[in-house]
Amino acid sequence: MRAQVKALVRDHLKPGEFYKKRDEVGDGAFRRLARKCELELLYRVARADSLGRNAEYVPSEKWYTAEAQEWFITRARELEVSFTATGAYAAGRHLLEMGLEPGPRIGEITKAVYEMQLDGRVTTLEEARAAARSILES
Repeated sequence: MRAQVKALVRDHLKPGEFYKKRDEVGDGAFRRLARKCELELLYRVARADSLGRNAEYVPSEKWYTAEAQEWFITRARELEVSFTATGAYAAGRHLLEMGLEPGPRIGEITKAVYEMQLDGRVTTLEEARAAARSILES
């Protein structure tokens, strides 16, 4: 619970930041953020924070409004990453099955393939295996 609260506090401005750069923010950014904290909770914290900022000294920038928070949670729900992060398709055992020797290279490849998955470039186990083979060949 402590880690979740820390992540919510640390990232509570992310919904507004994502909104501000919404033309540049890809689906992978939402998936990466979901690995750190629950996006539904993050939305609630960000929304409460923005609604509580009515003092004269608080800038009323569009990126920090309720509109920004609603855009964020709508997009997160569309991507189905609002509650939990996506599990990796490829695991070390898959690389061992492909003939790779145990060692740090397995972790490097599974991480690279997972990043491709978060970006939407890998969507199945077979695609993950093909991506791993491609990395191995290069």
